[in-house]
Amino acid sequence: MPEHQPRASIQEPYGFLSYGRNPESPESHEPPDELLVRFHGKLSRHLRQLTDLRAGIDAVYLDQRIPVGTGWKVELKDRLARCQVLVPVLSKRLFASKWCALEWECFERRQQLQRDRGTFTRNAIVPVLWAPLRPDEIPPPYADVQYVHQDFKSDYGRYGLLGLYSHGRHQTANGIAFQLAQEIADVAVSSRLEPCDPGLFDDLFDSMDGSAGEGPDA
Repeated sequence: MPEHQPRASIQEPYGFLSYGRNPESPESHEPPDELLVRFHGKLSRHLRQLTDLRAGIDAVYLDQRIPVGTGWKVELKDRLARCQVLVPVLSKRLFASKWCALEWECFERRQQLQRDRGTFTRNAIVPVLWAPLRPDEIPPPYADVQYVHQDFKSDYGRYGLLGLYSHGRHQTANGIAFQLAQEIADVAVSSRLEPCDPGLFDDLFDSMDGSAGEGPDA
């Protein structure tokens, strides 16, 4: 099968969008802002056009709910156990988020299972440069994954998607969203990250129970 064609067996959400919430309230329970939701929509539409994803399955998971009670934890574990590619939205708010760090660690555990089986091929992580950031402002482990590609517009590395949208550079931003969708589809095929038991993450979630007032990505 050509590398650019998705495996027919990939029917989980292709991407898990990991983002730092904008804390407009003390509880940090605000939904993602309008520009991020718009980007998510474009990324999802592109992936539906590029892949054979069946109707009714999210192309990219984005948690937009107010995280109250235990239901969101069950859903979050399930998506982290099944999504093919982690898509961290790089910003200072992401770097400060304990929940975003947890999401990264969950994907690392899944990848370690692949390493233990001898089937690991590549990182199933495609970062998105959201805010304008200097390389020295991006901490590990996020700095360890390539986030600007040679065939992307140079202004993407200078402004990030947030800067492009904010400066009215919608055509450039939308083109990069398409390229990111291509990258996510390619990584999903080549990494072959298998789903896991959501219970693999129980201890990580248990360790967050003391984070009073924080929901996922707070």
